[in-house]
Amino acid sequence: MDEQKRSVDRVLVLGAGVAGLTAAWRLLQAGIEVEVLEARDRVGGRLWTSFAYGPFPVELGAEFIHGDRVITWQFLQRYGLHALDDPSQDRRYVGINSRVLPSADLSRSVGEGIFTPLAQAAEAWDAMGQPDTDLASALRWWATQQGIQVTPELWELWQTLAAIGWSADLEDIGVSGEIEATYEGDGLRNWRIAEGEQALAERMARELGESVRLGCIVERVEWDADGVRVLASDGEHRGRWAVIALPLGVLQSGTVEFSPGLPQEFCEAIERLDPGRSLKIIVELAHDPWGPEIGCLFVTCPHGIWERPGLGFAASEPVFSLLTGGSDARYLGTLPPDAAIREAVQTLGAVLGVDLGGAVRRGAVIDWTNDPWCRGGYSVVPPGGAGLRARFRSVLGGRLVFAGEFTSVERPSTVHGAIESGLRAAEVILSLRAQATIHP
Repeated sequence: MDEQKRSVDRVLVLGAGVAGLTAAWRLLQAGIEVEVLEARDRVGGRLWTSFAYGPFPVELGAEFIHGDRVITWQFLQRYGLHALDDPSQDRRYVGINSRVLPSADLSRSVGEGIFTPLAQAAEAWDAMGQPDTDLASALRWWATQQGIQVTPELWELWQTLAAIGWSADLEDIGVSGEIEATYEGDGLRNWRIAEGEQALAERMARELGESVRLGCIVERVEWDADGVRVLASDGEHRGRWAVIALPLGVLQSGTVEFSPGLPQEFCEAIERLDPGRSLKIIVELAHDPWGPEIGCLFVTCPHGIWERPGLGFAASEPVFSLLTGGSDARYLGTLPPDAAIREAVQTLGAVLGVDLGGAVRRGAVIDWTNDPWCRGGYSVVPPGGAGLRARFRSVLGGRLVFAGEFTSVERPSTVHGAIESGLRAAEVILSLRAQATIHP
């Protein structure tokens, strides 16, 4: 950049998901000028809520606050948003082989909770000091050590937990990466935001005002000692620093060009981390097929979980959502939406022993993997990938700072992990700015 084009004292934030919005919000609070560049016509990224199905939020993306002590609560308080303790977690059922039974019936013999064996297997393998492996191998080894018979039903349940918890199959999840993600101090229970997850993003954006530019597709990022120049669909934008809060899948796609190119260690981390695969199906049925005793239903075909979004809102509308991930999300994403909905509802009916043919009043498929501004679910560390997330904590050339759930070592794949990453990115830039002021 020549002298006439030196950057102003501004921070460019690429992406208006919750990580980018949080970074911009913190910088604005510190009196720093920001511009948030977002390709979509809305803010929030994977925080996306619909009220089209009734007087309750239907989450098309992120669904829960995971834990009663995470940082998300601070922002709910700031914006006067409300949360309710999700009642489905106390009424978990599993549907498998045309049977429906409480989840405890399958998990009681192998651990205190339904997810417990996955964590215990990873911890036990890590404690052995063996080379990293995939979670499927660790689970089979752990079960043998514990004298647990892994029935086909139990294995399929574990695959379901991987699909919904990691957006991946058990064979794609690295043990060491799972150990890195401690979620320490997050607390207990799952909570829903009564106004919807997207409301959180919208409240942040409201504070940012005209700093948020929607429909702004970033094409090229140029960075050097003078600052950052971003070429986008609406022209060029200049700043002294930039927060790169684009999803991992977008970075992998190469649709955003960096000049000079990113260092090898960053390129390797971007390439090797798995962006995950995630897909949701929302349906309104003609009637309630499962009754009041079931809060949520884990299923194994496809591997996923059916939820009733209106459950905690005392809503009677028979609206249901299916979350699936990994190879099943990839398969359903290849089908036309109507076919994907029909197949999912048919398998639900088979599990429940009811005929749901013709029961769908309306539905939608939200395929995050094939969404051009997301291109994935939640990031996954593959076997041998420990330490890849931590590489994104480095500052590139004193100009580029990364944020997003995939940059969080301890709390990836969560909204609060993304929020923390945005705050961290902002603090890094504030430190860089202070140093530049002292040593111009």
